[in-house]
Amino acid sequence: MSSNTQWPAHFFRDAPLEAHQRKRHKAVLKAVRSLPQGAVLDYGCGVGDISWAIHKTHPDVQGTDVDASRIDFARSQYPELTFSVCRPEGLDFPDQSFDIVVSSVVLPFVPDEAEYLAGIRRVLKPNGYMVMSTKVCPLVRQLWHRMKGQPELSRRPDGVGLRSHIESDIVRLLDEGGFDLKSRSGFYDPPFESRKNIADLVNGAIQLMGEPLGVVSTAPYLLTVSQKRG
Repeated sequence: MSSNTQWPAHFFRDAPLEAHQRKRHKAVLKAVRSLPQGAVLDYGCGVGDISWAIHKTHPDVQGTDVDASRIDFARSQYPELTFSVCRPEGLDFPDQSFDIVVSSVVLPFVPDEAEYLAGIRRVLKPNGYMVMSTKVCPLVRQLWHRMKGQPELSRRPDGVGLRSHIESDIVRLLDEGGFDLKSRSGFYDPPFESRKNIADLVNGAIQLMGEPLGVVSTAPYLLTVSQKRG
């Protein structure tokens, strides 16, 4: 059992959300609230804060995550909900168990994207929905790759590290995984920090201009709503 003292204050129940949480919550909850009522799975729920927020409009929600310490914390903060530890290889829920699956910034961390999406598709009921948000490759880096004639890489050349998707990656993965894309939007992660070089500064400036205009293509996070096909 993990100690609650290791967790940042904003992770605790009813604590004020920090800036990134607010943006992520707003985007994900808007998408979920646009969907019909039903059983919801928060796949990769972390400490359970989004699961609890979803519960306010979609009461039949449970969360699962590979990290047992996060699940312990989620259970301590939100005893009204059901949380479980899932295997890194996938979900143990029966087929067609859920009407909605939420995946919030999990895709960059999974070892096999196709397998991950196949697991989601399996547990979704016919015509069920997936709400997925993920971090995308900064626009300046994308343009730099194109100028150099290099292919867009979903993973660093040495095969390790987090995946860095572009929008076309996500559209392709959804289609190949048996999902029909219904909508796409983006959200911005304040305060545009981690500026290590001129490209980061330029990208930060682009984001600062893109956010008030609601430009999806410059947003560092892409959010899609898709429906199980067939």
